[in-house]
Amino acid sequence: MEIVPISQKRIYQSIIEQFVGLVKTGKLQIGEKIPPERSLAEMFNVSRASIREALRVLEIIGLVEVRPGEGSFVTELKIAPFINAVTPLLISNESMERDLLDFRKILELRAVELAATRAETTKELLTSLEKMKTAIDHDDLNAGAEADILFHKSIFLMSRNFILQKASECIATILESSVRFNRGKILANNHNANELYNQHFGIYEAIKLRHPELAKKRMEQHLNFVLEIV
Repeated sequence: MEIVPISQKRIYQSIIEQFVGLVKTGKLQIGEKIPPERSLAEMFNVSRASIREALRVLEIIGLVEVRPGEGSFVTELKIAPFINAVTPLLISNESMERDLLDFRKILELRAVELAATRAETTKELLTSLEKMKTAIDHDDLNAGAEADILFHKSIFLMSRNFILQKASECIATILESSVRFNRGKILANNHNANELYNQHFGIYEAIKLRHPELAKKRMEQHLNFVLEIV
């Protein structure tokens, strides 16, 4: 690794910036083991405490994985755990639910268009629909929410767009909280359970037919339905 000795005030930040740069340029590969703290301290010309602090942050943001007894390894960026850890601060106020739905629209309308164009299979969606129907038949609100979440997550994966997929990972907790909160309100009226199912089935059909405009229209109608109730 090509390391530039550190001489700035916030040492751990400079170390992190260099690590990110090394990964970006391919000088550090995903899966590669990082040298031990003592070696890194010598390479960066800093204390082992600064190295330890930087590695701790890199682990939190999902760029480094620490394996007990093995060492630290570069991993594919997984910022979702960090984002999800602070998500409760974003959704602590129920009045923000409309804002969350607006945000979901931005992502999901494009994701469903791409899914209708690029999806190789709709098996995951069908599985989630079957679980949703079973949950309705057994009046299982939790299972219904899980199936609903799986449905929307699957669409992001089916979009085959790396950035949208990563965005969905980052907002996983927001998405789940939004779905659970909204379903709770919607299903306060028993007649809405089948309506929700039919809306999801309509989106599934449009994707299966490879009709992106129809898929987008039905997703928008579904999210508007939710928005009207909350």
